[in-house]
Amino acid sequence: MKNYQTPTLPSGAFTRTQAEAVAAVYINIAIEDDQGSHFRLVIRDIDNTLIWRDWNFAPNAGVMLNRYIASHGISVSSPSGGN
Repeated sequence: MKNYQTPTLPSGAFTRTQAEAVAAVYINIAIEDDQGSHFRLVIRDIDNTLIWRDWNFAPNAGVMLNRYIASHGISVSSPSGGN
């Protein structure tokens, strides 16, 4: 069993690298509305319904995104992740 820490976002603004690291771990998190220097990180449920999204430059973006990721994130390695 591998022992690693799931990446999280900082409480404020976050970088593309940080967003990509989080999105790589969850099947229902993606970068959308990509404008090059800014973008939204989006969390959707299994039916593709929007749960939460925020711009990468928003002052407290990571706070709420981390909360919704913890409660609604579907890990790539979770049993429901393959369905």
